[in-house]
Amino acid sequence: MKMKITLVISSLDCGGGERAIVLLAEGLANLKHQVTLITLADKSTDFYQLSPKVARLELGIMGKSSNLLEAVTNNIGRLHTLRKAIKSTDPDVVVSSLRKTNVSVILALLGIKYPVIVTEQNDVKVFSYGLVWETLRRLTYPLCSKVVSVSKGVDRGIELVPSNNRAVIYNPITIKDDQTTASLPSEVDPDKNWIASMGRLTNQKGQDLLLQAFQQIASKHQNWQLLILGQGELREHLEQMRDDLGLSGRVVFTGALRNPFAVLKKAKLFVMASRNEGFPLAHGEALACGLPVIATDCPSGPSEMIRHDVDGLLVPNQDLGALAAAMESLMSDEQKRKQLAAKATEVIERFGQDKIVAQWETLMQKLVEEKIT
Repeated sequence: MKMKITLVISSLDCGGGERAIVLLAEGLANLKHQVTLITLADKSTDFYQLSPKVARLELGIMGKSSNLLEAVTNNIGRLHTLRKAIKSTDPDVVVSSLRKTNVSVILALLGIKYPVIVTEQNDVKVFSYGLVWETLRRLTYPLCSKVVSVSKGVDRGIELVPSNNRAVIYNPITIKDDQTTASLPSEVDPDKNWIASMGRLTNQKGQDLLLQAFQQIASKHQNWQLLILGQGELREHLEQMRDDLGLSGRVVFTGALRNPFAVLKKAKLFVMASRNEGFPLAHGEALACGLPVIATDCPSGPSEMIRHDVDGLLVPNQDLGALAAAMESLMSDEQKRKQLAAKATEVIERFGQDKIVAQWETLMQKLVEEKIT
């Protein structure tokens, strides 16, 4: 059964949720479904490129309000615009991603009998957008057809939704290496061994913890350099922290790279010190590039992807000593790195794009069939 599928997300800016929906859209279109992607923002914010097989509606309705009254008025207008846009695609099923957009889609479609699936990318127990949005989430999520969590850890936090209205489908992992080489900052030394890290520069991703852990061992490993890929509001703060820790020249912030895979494939090791995750694509893409991964064992995500001592190492969350020790153990042991790397690419067999998209297709078809009957 071929379906008309409408996907909704705030933007195609740089991030794991955005990357996941682009891959889902592409995969569904390759299966000959009619796929439309709606973004609340316009194309000027795009970081990821959408498959030409996917139709695109950009609404350009993102923006900040100066006061509460203006916020209420603007949000009512946005919901009307969103409702009209979704109806124009005449969908068999609607899929939304990221919490604020999920709430908006559910509210916009009240009274319309489309099957609506919302995707929760983060652990609601530890990642919050504030009281208003969390209240709205609790009120709206039970109204949709299905809440899909990207890991079992995330699903455990959706306790207000009955289990038969929930599902776990992991984010798809694939490598889209177009063979282009990014222009890296001049401080990057191609002759050094690279440790790579990749993610938004936010408190959630724990780059501050990574800097402190690396500082504990950097002097012992002068031939190693840490490259942190990503952009975000904490960049200036983190760069100052790097300098204060005496790591100038040892740690380089590259910014977000459209093709990070050239860096990942050249690196010897991948490390993340996230405080919390959903199901982190950055970790998966590093594994897919054949890198051993060291990650903090967040409440959800990494432990469902990384097999400890098989393709990577999991360390206690926010434990700087354990993180530094794990890094030093692999930096000092090339044979151990090769042993873990040999199993790393199996992540594609477990969470590859085709496998994950097929799970999505099965779920959507079931909901559409239930609506018809």
